[in-house]
Amino acid sequence: MKLDITGLGIDVTDGIREYASKKVAKLDKFFDDSTIVHVTFSAKKEKQNVDIRIESKGKTYMAEEATHDVYAGIDLLIDKLLGQIRKEKTKKLNRRTENTVQMGVTEEDLGLDEE
Repeated sequence: MKLDITGLGIDVTDGIREYASKKVAKLDKFFDDSTIVHVTFSAKKEKQNVDIRIESKGKTYMAEEATHDVYAGIDLLIDKLLGQIRKEKTKKLNRRTENTVQMGVTEEDLGLDEE
């Protein structure tokens, strides 16, 4: 994955960069090397906004959070993105299973019958 970290009106310290990189690396198992991850930090009044956008194979996953603590914001965003990815994966699996059943293939034919 390619990681792009940007600060708008805020200096992104090395500590924040390392923390964001470490947390985004958790998502690495779901995507290939052509995936681009944009992490944007911005400040508005007393809160700081953190946005993470993942672009992979025509799909875009996006999460944003306004918080006082940037590190906690990154953690929340990673959890949100994991939820989005899990939801998408479940939908794909359900569609694949429904199509298989509609074609007349049973669970026994696939060896999914648990005995």
